[in-house]
Amino acid sequence: MMVEITIAICTYKRAEIQQTLASIANQVLPEDVYIKVIVADNDIEPTMRQFIEETAKSLGITLTYIHAPSRNISIARNACLINCETQWLVFIDDDETASNTWLSELYKTALNENADVVLGPVISVYPNDAPNWIVKCDFHSTKPVFVNGVIETGYTGNTLLKLSSQYFENEMFNLSLGKSGGEDTDYLSRAFKKGAKFAFAENAIVHEPVPRERATLSWLIKRKFRMGQTYASTRYTAISGKLFTAKFMLQALSKFVFCLVMTILWCLYPSKRYSWFLRGCFHFGVMTKLTGMNNIELY
Repeated sequence: MMVEITIAICTYKRAEIQQTLASIANQVLPEDVYIKVIVADNDIEPTMRQFIEETAKSLGITLTYIHAPSRNISIARNACLINCETQWLVFIDDDETASNTWLSELYKTALNENADVVLGPVISVYPNDAPNWIVKCDFHSTKPVFVNGVIETGYTGNTLLKLSSQYFENEMFNLSLGKSGGEDTDYLSRAFKKGAKFAFAENAIVHEPVPRERATLSWLIKRKFRMGQTYASTRYTAISGKLFTAKFMLQALSKFVFCLVMTILWCLYPSKRYSWFLRGCFHFGVMTKLTGMNNIELY
């Protein structure tokens, strides 16, 4: 029996989507797997529509173009959920390129591990003039975080969802996080809390170029700070209680102070210094969220 998988790409004024689509067209797939592609354009006007549709046609890709304005990634992601007609949905970013066995590895892992969510690694490609400490620490690449051997949340840069699973029923991406980022972490965290099983497909590789403006300390500070805010949101709810909040705040504060101390101790070694400093920015983000601060906007 033929298995249909929908690949979803949310885009905003990126010509690099041409390479993304080309890498999808080059997938080596099992004979029983058929793919469709949904592109959700988050621009105010559908200026890229002709370019995207002509590219897909030239590559032999079955494509559905959706205009999902404007400048809120959650709107685009929800458009992909609404328009997906298959039980399997895969998210990939519009500037990423996939290895030719990428989709097969995601799907194989889902079947072998009976998983509702499968995450693959996103490997960053840095510009030649990127600071050495950024390349060495590789802050931009993405892999799932295991907590006591379990993945509790994830990202949508390289992710397969068993959308027919009960854990995704009536779940949508949070519009309030659509300009700050973290909407994917929030969405997948909710699925985990409902019982979804996560798995990691280490060979389902995609590559993502790092723009020069993101290969900077200032951008990484904002990103880590926002990640801390998102993490706090996934762990804290209105019914958590004052005791939980106080304990959570104390933990974040102690970790923040520890990171600052380690930053000073490693001050002569850039990669160590910045690594500890950015970890501190994460915990500072946690603290600000617990005090009620809104998430900062990165996009």
